[in-house]
Amino acid sequence: MNRLFCSMLCSNPKLDFHRFKDIIDDAIAAGTLKTTKAYEKWAKQISKTEPPTDPLRKRGKAKKKSDDLLAIISQRRSERKEHFDSMLSSLVNKSGGGMQSSEPSEEEFEAARKKLESRKSDKKSKQK
Repeated sequence: MNRLFCSMLCSNPKLDFHRFKDIIDDAIAAGTLKTTKAYEKWAKQISKTEPPTDPLRKRGKAKKKSDDLLAIISQRRSERKEHFDSMLSSLVNKSGGGMQSSEPSEEEFEAARKKLESRKSDKKSKQK
């Protein structure tokens, strides 16, 4: 029976043994299969155990693991985004394209104003 469970895809001995026993017992009762000592020994062991109440219970555990996996993936995604943002901002700062205000400071404005006034006065004095 262990070999049977190994060859049956998507089967789990702890979840499916009672179901398989019922199918084999029906085939023996119909006369399509003959019983063997090994099967009778296995069937006796299976009869002593209780069938699983919820065969999908194991899948519920997998859902919890998938929730954990989703949390890990989203955490990793946010770490990558932060890393990308910091890398991008460092590149912008290195290239000189940082967030500069479009208006000059008071000192820069006064210096530019004085420069323009001195140019105007130089032009007027040259024209006379």
